[in-house]
Amino acid sequence: MKNILATTDFTPDSLRAVKYAARLAKDAGAKLTVLHATHIPVVSDTYFDVRVTLEELKNEDEKSLTELVNKLQDEFGPELKINKKLQIGFTTDVIRETIKKGEISLVVMGLTHSDKFSEVVFGSTSTSLAGTVDVPVLIVPDKAVYKPWNYVAFAFDQYNIPTGTGLRILRELINMDGSKLRFVHVNDNVFNDDDDKQLAPLYKLFKGVDMKTYFLRHSPGRTMEVLMDWVRRHKASAVVMVARKHNILWHIFNESSTKKMAFRSNVPVLVLSEKKNH
Repeated sequence: MKNILATTDFTPDSLRAVKYAARLAKDAGAKLTVLHATHIPVVSDTYFDVRVTLEELKNEDEKSLTELVNKLQDEFGPELKINKKLQIGFTTDVIRETIKKGEISLVVMGLTHSDKFSEVVFGSTSTSLAGTVDVPVLIVPDKAVYKPWNYVAFAFDQYNIPTGTGLRILRELINMDGSKLRFVHVNDNVFNDDDDKQLAPLYKLFKGVDMKTYFLRHSPGRTMEVLMDWVRRHKASAVVMVARKHNILWHIFNESSTKKMAFRSNVPVLVLSEKKNH
């Protein structure tokens, strides 16, 4: 885990996530890059706010970003290797461009809660990015407090689990804190077998780690509720999920499990991509 990318728009939720990333980077001995994307605010689908120029916004954001990085350096000391990056563009585009350069191991982002309709239809920058890039995305809810990952819940289905960057980063996080790893599958059909063959590569990868596998059953439509209740009762430090690809109709009429978990969780959610990464 060489370089952690934390994004901020200077809102309280994003600043909490940046501080979480700073603590994580220091403990992991990784570099921290704090990123802000500057763009003229969109007023509507047609108009931009032109009361200020892009250059004025950039200068203002540069000042705010410098102040933030200096505060983090003062708080965490010289052990934290930190730099800043300000770029003109929309946040998701800038993040994707930065990741494509191949220097980022993990992205840490905050999550701003809004009304239920906005969560379902629009999600957030973090939930729209998670699972669509080649590196794992750690979503930090507003109620999450930084603490060692002593007990990690890995929510799995009975489909292929991609190996690569995401699992290697998870292995580093687990090794860092000596974590217990719990694989949790929620069945919504009483006829489903307790089949864990998809976990075979993970059992091998995490050999030596304290691992257990749980199969839970429930009535249809309550997968996330059952999973979140398990996470709460077992006091898990973090949740790991694999973002799956779905067709357009599915997106229109359903919430993705990843998005739903992110908006409901009180602990960080590490999202792995289904993409075959290196």
